[in-house]
Amino acid sequence: MSKTKLTKDIETALYHYCYELGQILVDEVTMGNAGIVDTLSLEMKGNREKGYDYVWRFFEIKVSRQDFYSTNKLTFLGHFNYFVMPYDIYVLVKKDIPKMVGVLTYSGDSISLVKKPIRQKELKVKDNVILRNLLNSMNREVFKAKQVEKGLQVYDTAFLMKEILKRIKNSKSDFIADLILQSYVEDKKEFVKLLIDNRISAEYKELILSIMSKEYFYLIEDVKKLNKEYREERRLKREALLRVKELEKQINLIY
Repeated sequence: MSKTKLTKDIETALYHYCYELGQILVDEVTMGNAGIVDTLSLEMKGNREKGYDYVWRFFEIKVSRQDFYSTNKLTFLGHFNYFVMPYDIYVLVKKDIPKMVGVLTYSGDSISLVKKPIRQKELKVKDNVILRNLLNSMNREVFKAKQVEKGLQVYDTAFLMKEILKRIKNSKSDFIADLILQSYVEDKKEFVKLLIDNRISAEYKELILSIMSKEYFYLIEDVKKLNKEYREERRLKREALLRVKELEKQINLIY
């Protein structure tokens, strides 16, 4: 079913709202048997050195009272879950909104938080499954964007991945690169097989090698960090042994 103009307007406002909060998001993410979430966002807290904590937010858009009370499945599987709706609809249905679900209202092309959600301690779906679904939907959106830009042509995976890498290089942040890398790591054996497959183009193999080089860089950084930690541990052990020997000398003097 095609989207109404109001639905599209809310999606656009929600995108800018989440983007300004430093989240990455995509619309219409399939979550297997759980259905399709209207909008899914990811906030990554932390950094590459210490690691990231994923915070998942699921948004269901409702544009009318009838829409709110429909039998359509609600895909609330995140740490935080929200309804997004016009403010006048919120006034009509707020008594029936579950305690754990937050509400964002749409008015005058802007989004406002009117009800805070309660964080769920455990996800109903594993992190890596949600991540894969997010990446699949992101790839779908890149594909659609390229079709609009260059006409209704079919682009292969290598071309689309190359476009994603271009966006990574131009990004000030590195978390998108980490997302792509994690997807690669999950299917590493399949990626390696492609390198010896004569049917795969040289351009695609170059793409795979560029992804692998990122992993190599991260591994080198990890080795440096481990070496530094090892040297620090040895230094602390030496200092501890020296203190023990000093204490032994003092004890011997007493007795």
